[in-house]
Amino acid sequence: MATIINARSPFFIKVSDTNLQEATLSLYIYQGAKDTGSPLPGDLKYTITKSEIEEDNYVVFEISELIRDYINVEYDGEYDSYCIWVRPVITALNESGVAITSPTITPSVTDQFIAVEGYGYFEEGINPEPSTGLLQSNLIAYRPDDGSINIPIFAGGTNSLAFYNNGELVRTQTISDNDNTNQKIQYIASSGNSDSATYKERVLENGGTFEDSICLQNFLNSIDIGAFDEVWVGTDEGTKIIKVKTLECSKYEPIRVTFVNKFGSLQDIWFDKKSVESMNTKSQSYNASVVDLANLTYNTNAHQMRTLTLMGNESIVMNTGYIDESYNEVIRQLMLSEQIWMTKLTDTEELVLPLKAKTQSVQYKTRVNDRLVNYTVEFDMAFDKINNIR
Repeated sequence: MATIINARSPFFIKVSDTNLQEATLSLYIYQGAKDTGSPLPGDLKYTITKSEIEEDNYVVFEISELIRDYINVEYDGEYDSYCIWVRPVITALNESGVAITSPTITPSVTDQFIAVEGYGYFEEGINPEPSTGLLQSNLIAYRPDDGSINIPIFAGGTNSLAFYNNGELVRTQTISDNDNTNQKIQYIASSGNSDSATYKERVLENGGTFEDSICLQNFLNSIDIGAFDEVWVGTDEGTKIIKVKTLECSKYEPIRVTFVNKFGSLQDIWFDKKSVESMNTKSQSYNASVVDLANLTYNTNAHQMRTLTLMGNESIVMNTGYIDESYNEVIRQLMLSEQIWMTKLTDTEELVLPLKAKTQSVQYKTRVNDRLVNYTVEFDMAFDKINNIR
């Protein structure tokens, strides 16, 4: 199975040999099906040559900064696989300019790498080995009542998922891997046929119009289609069991926030308690002359202080509600994410809006210290309210 590169953290390749004078790295980057033959010339993105320094007989290349330019994670309501193949080809030369047959290369480049928009923590050291199965840290997950969840997995290291409810098997799904980047990261929806999380989303997904009413809400609160409380994820690292908790009915509309986690996959977190939206504006102004010199008068209805530019930016404050303290890690990854989205539902459409975290610091909470764990996070909409795209 291909080694995964977390492109937000450095990834080093070391070339060494007692006769090494210089080494050249040819870096091939591409998407799609894995090349099994010689590298394609059109996939060559970088060629770097470095000389060994002070007769240490080794050269080190750091490639994450180079390959990250070719990973662009997007989210529009669909959970897609965003990763790339990385194929380093090393040529090592001795002092005479003759190729060295078998230099020592760490890590081995005999196979190709898969690069994702992930990262490692400092304490995990150089070239941290990411998960090759379940692509989320938390083993407790939350879902809305009568709702689905999407579980991110790496196809190369996962063989199956099984959904249970009260110990009874609800359904299973087998995972296959065809070595194409468009399916290396897969999102397994608990509903089996839709990644929409709620009844309202499923209506809008099929082109319908949601007509809300008290009767409908009472009906939806009384049923739970496809209920489940455990997901067993079979991976090369062993079986991992995710405990699934259903969010309690609330007078607040649950908000789904989707972000890129430390494994480079999309992950959802639900904020199902009070949320407050607000807007801030900023402007530049100038004083204008409103005098009519011909008549030595001026219009008292005219603006003497005029606005040159006026822009508005909306914000939203959300609360998670009471969650398990294991979600400290999910909150950590949310705060460290560079790409965040909010799914906002109207009666006629599903809007996916980009966010950026305005909250800059959080204090991790535990049941021992805080008894009940609730996080309040403020986000800015990652766009100006007035359309100024040119």
